[in-house]
Amino acid sequence: MKTKVVLILACFLLLASGLSLAREASPERGNELFESPALGGGTTGRSCSSCHPGGSGLGRALFDKKVFTIMGQEKDSLEGVINVCIEKALGGTAIDPKGQDMADLVAYIKTLVLSGKKSKKKH
Repeated sequence: MKTKVVLILACFLLLASGLSLAREASPERGNELFESPALGGGTTGRSCSSCHPGGSGLGRALFDKKVFTIMGQEKDSLEGVINVCIEKALGGTAIDPKGQDMADLVAYIKTLVLSGKKSKKKH
């Protein structure tokens, strides 16, 4: 009985510590996703940079706005806007708004917009 309790506690601690293993958002990985036509399982051959080369059309307001209207849809977050683009422009499926890919994309867009850094287009 005591061994069973110790085993259950050990499993619980391992699971709990695994929840905190999420990595920090990576702008470098976000750049790869921004350039990838496969983002969200995209089917059009386009990437984020197809419509926003070098970050064009993206501005500081992305981080200040509370409501966005994009492609006839109203969204209340940048993550929602990104998913509309993935679904409509890329022909893909929305990604998890709280997932690592989204965090990486937002981190990259933030560096692109706020620092004036240009997209690293791969040829």
